[in-house]
Amino acid sequence: MTVIHAKDTCAMCGNYLDDDLKCHECTDCNPHIGGLLDDKGGEIFTGEYGSTKEKFDPVNRPPHYTIRDGIECIDYMRQVLGLDGFINYCHGNVIKYQHRYNYKGKPVEDMQKAQYYLNKMIEALKEKHR
Repeated sequence: MTVIHAKDTCAMCGNYLDDDLKCHECTDCNPHIGGLLDDKGGEIFTGEYGSTKEKFDPVNRPPHYTIRDGIECIDYMRQVLGLDGFINYCHGNVIKYQHRYNYKGKPVEDMQKAQYYLNKMIEALKEKHR
């Protein structure tokens, strides 16, 4: 596993690099962000992560969190951690995105990510307390 240090940031946009030491978040590094449109004018993702064209959604379905033709990371986390662990994982992510929203230059996106994890946490809590 590659160790990521705080100095490992994208030279183009300044975002922290992912585990594969690539930046998947900026238009300089990824021309598909805000660049390619499908025949209906919708944004698409044609990168290495999917075998078909996918709509790029950095909040609800970031392509770098889905294994090619496999399980999405959030679903894998749920399986590995179990219900209580998953609730705690989601809670931690809500706190993380609320904390950093004002520091990385994408405050709306970070708050949308916090909302995403809050919704996942609520779903899991409903399952736990049926």
